[in-house]
Amino acid sequence: MLEPAMFIGLGVVAVWAHVRYPKVRPASLARAAVHVVASFVAFTLLPTVLSFLLPLTQTHVVRVSVALVLLFPLLTYVLLSWVWLIGRILQELLRGPRGGHPVPTKS
Repeated sequence: MLEPAMFIGLGVVAVWAHVRYPKVRPASLARAAVHVVASFVAFTLLPTVLSFLLPLTQTHVVRVSVALVLLFPLLTYVLLSWVWLIGRILQELLRGPRGGHPVPTKS
């Protein structure tokens, strides 16, 4: 029950950040894809970072706190990067035609 609630909550935060801060959105589809890749790389490196940090902590409460303090922002960034990518794809698809071959004016 905790895992779906966490994903829903962090997903809501990601959508809120997408709506609240439009100037932070990537300007192109390529940049949105780079954000997705960067978020996955950062999320993949999290266990390595935790393996170095957790032995330095003294108590179980601090270990759990360090893990959650690193996990929540990274997971939110993963979800936000996907929201940015999907939003960018929809913007490109719904924009309509952007030109093409010129139409002759003869009738």
